[in-house]
Amino acid sequence: MPKSDILPARPAGFSAGLATQAATLRALMLRGLQQRFGRNNIGYLWVIGEPMLLASVVTLLHSAVAGHGNSGISPFTFMLTGYGIYCIFRNSFNRAEGLLHGSEALLYHRMITPFDIVTANLMVETIGCVAAIAMLQVLGIMVGVSEWPARPLYLIASICLFTWFSFGMNLVIAAYAYRSPIISRLAHPFSYFLLPVSGAFITMSILPSWTRPLLAWNPMMTVFEMARYGQFHQAKDTYVYGGYAVAASVMLTYWGMVEIRRVRKYIHVP
Repeated sequence: MPKSDILPARPAGFSAGLATQAATLRALMLRGLQQRFGRNNIGYLWVIGEPMLLASVVTLLHSAVAGHGNSGISPFTFMLTGYGIYCIFRNSFNRAEGLLHGSEALLYHRMITPFDIVTANLMVETIGCVAAIAMLQVLGIMVGVSEWPARPLYLIASICLFTWFSFGMNLVIAAYAYRSPIISRLAHPFSYFLLPVSGAFITMSILPSWTRPLLAWNPMMTVFEMARYGQFHQAKDTYVYGGYAVAASVMLTYWGMVEIRRVRKYIHVP
């Protein structure tokens, strides 16, 4: 018997593993785009166009009727940085509840895991929402209703932190919704009920003083406070608790990874 037949294969290196993981995620992202948007009309560009249309309508409506006590802050930009960032969570979370049921056939391939499926879904939604925010902000600057970020690193950090938090939530809902139809039904209402207290449309400074200690426990609120501090010169970092938001994201991601690993024994590969 040849020596190569009796010796185990040499394990792949770390760089090779990363390359394989990146190729897997890229293939899953392209498959998701193909299933959702196809190649007709503008094709994959709908991943940007869809959140861009939704964010622009909501932003224009709210900025037209809402006022804010912070003088000098553009209502258009205020709403754009709020709802545009929230769409990362909303769009990915609402799709995550049925993600594993709709992708069971893919798990026939050993290199594809439920973790990869959830990650690819979040990456698609994040890329689309961030691109939509950037394009709408540039358009707002061109017409004079928006301005460049005052502290861009804070704004970028808030988007990254919110994406991380959303990733943990996606893992949790994907795992539990696969096993429980009731939880699957509650996912969409939960994302809508969370919107008013997320900080997407409000700031801590305009809230009654007795509500601030309560809402400070919501990690989303501090992320949006960080986003406003990064966007506006007039904003303050009084209610930015970055360490708490990171700790909450770590715990949520750990919980989600434990549950997504546990759910694998319930998945029946066709």
